[in-house]
Amino acid sequence: MSSRLLTELPALLEKQGRVAMATVVSAVGSTPRETTARMLVLADGSTVGTIGGGKFESLVVADARKLLDSRGLPFTRDYDFVPTGENSFGAVCGGTATVLLEVVERAPHLLVVGAGHCGRALARVARLTGWDVTVADERSAQLDPAAFPEGVRLVQVKDDYSDLPLPAPLDSVAIVSRGHVTDGQAFRRLRGVPLAYLGMIGSKAKRKALFDELRAEGFSEEELARAHSPIGLPIGAESPEEIAISIVAELIASRRGAGDRR
Repeated sequence: MSSRLLTELPALLEKQGRVAMATVVSAVGSTPRETTARMLVLADGSTVGTIGGGKFESLVVADARKLLDSRGLPFTRDYDFVPTGENSFGAVCGGTATVLLEVVERAPHLLVVGAGHCGRALARVARLTGWDVTVADERSAQLDPAAFPEGVRLVQVKDDYSDLPLPAPLDSVAIVSRGHVTDGQAFRRLRGVPLAYLGMIGSKAKRKALFDELRAEGFSEEELARAHSPIGLPIGAESPEEIAISIVAELIASRRGAGDRR
């Protein structure tokens, strides 16, 4: 991998969430680039690096974009630099390039609002499944590093949650704080913030009480509807650990485009 790709990949993943990587894994005969040449392809078709340019590269870019859209598995494809044939595209160089196409993703980011029993269990399960986790709470006593897995960032916020860290558009948020008052404060702080997923814990009665308050403050039905509440898939979860598993299952379904399985 070229130094430019190494330098730009982390920032691209932070901004894009996922990119396709095209790697020449075999080059037989006359081809534009040798084995290990790599190129990154973004969802809009722009690229970083090159594997040879021309019609060949445009075909690889098209295949990479299809892979990104389909969320498919890695695969290899032969591109024959000959005038005719199944894998040809009109070139006359006479070689064959085999390209590996795969998707590279950043670790998904999850903001857990609330460091109580459910928040701690959620941090553990989310870390186990590869999420980059931040936990925020207004209570310093709840933010004991010993109660959380290694790598979880702990943030103490003000009592009114006015300084709750604002996530990026590709991030997810799970509101599992100590009560409907703090849940509402966090929800208000996140108003209008683009998110990949927003979930909020609580019974239907608790949700109704909070949503009635928010409606009275001018929140639209569309703003309220973006919250998955009650949070998590309906698996009959009762313990904090079971609830955490149901939430992470819903997070994974949302991230993988599995749709609403409720």
